[in-house]
Amino acid sequence: MRLRVLAALAALFGAFLISAPAVAAQATTYRGEGDDVVRIPMTTKPTIVKLTHQGESNFAVWTLTTTGKKTDLLVNEIGDYKGTAAFNVSGMNKIRSFSVNADGAWTIQVLPLSKARYWAINAKGAGDEVMRLTSPSKGLRRLTIRHSGESNFAIWALDNRGQHLDLLVNEIGDYKGRVVLPAGTRYATVSADGTWTISRG
Repeated sequence: MRLRVLAALAALFGAFLISAPAVAAQATTYRGEGDDVVRIPMTTKPTIVKLTHQGESNFAVWTLTTTGKKTDLLVNEIGDYKGTAAFNVSGMNKIRSFSVNADGAWTIQVLPLSKARYWAINAKGAGDEVMRLTSPSKGLRRLTIRHSGESNFAIWALDNRGQHLDLLVNEIGDYKGRVVLPAGTRYATVSADGTWTISRG
């Protein structure tokens, strides 16, 4: 009898563990000034980072693997900067650190990809951004895109896992055009130095 009771309790406890809700991922913010190497919990998941810098010279941030290899260049700009980028979207590297080159104060906020900015039908912004659809796109959809700037303007579509799906735009300076939104797109990364608008239709 005692063995039956223990078995029942074990089964109940196991079911509780399986059905217990997962703890929501929390944002972590790192702050510093000047050059630094920032250690983070190792991750292989696609992840977003919100970056800021107050300075006059180059601001560059690389992701580093557990062996110290540089993988994703998150930002490489001169002077003040504010933007959002993603890493591990072209592979599942074991990211352990950020390498920061800066002449001023900076912040790096690490967030799960699911916390990317919601992508409404009409989106607008300035500079680098990562956006999220509520569900993967279906069928034939098009994007009407505009950019006003001087440097590289690029948009990548990412799939439901956060991996590169297709390069939609890759131009220098001002841009205006329509492109196909690939079926299965869930996220998009925007690299820009100016203002932009993206309309889904």
